[in-house]
Order: sequence, then structure tokens, then C-alpha cells
Amino acid sequence: MLTLLEPTLLALGLVSVLVAYLQYYRRTRDLWGMVKFWEKRLTLTVREFGWQRAGILLLLLGVVVRYLLALNVV
Repeated sequence: MLTLLEPTLLALGLVSVLVAYLQYYRRTRDLWGMVKFWEKRLTLTVREFGWQRAGILLLLLGVVVRYLLALNVV
């Protein structure tokens, strides 16, 4: 059960982040702002921000599940 949970969480997290950036690109046409995300050029809407944060959370949960499986905790 948990062996399927890890790749599912990682895939859903990646898709969520990509959805946020695709929405940003459609709105602004600023591809360079997405490439240089560390420069704080991204001005995300509330919806885009929500997609991004949900994706980051899912990715983090996927990594936690991976560590738990590697350590044989569950």
C-alpha cells in the first residue's frame, strides 16, 4: 500500500507545481520569470500560489514516505 503511495504523492506534487507554473505562464507569458524563480520575479495569484503550495506539500509528503519505507518504520 505505502509503496504505491510514494510515487503517487511525488507525481501529484509535480503535476500540481507544473499546473501553477502553467497558469502563471498563460497569464503573464513570462517564461524567463519561471526559469529564474529564485529572483522573486514570480507574482503568483492566490489560485497559482495554492497550486504551488499544495504541490510542494505533496512532494514533501512523498519524500517523508520514502524515508519511512527506507527505514522500515512502516
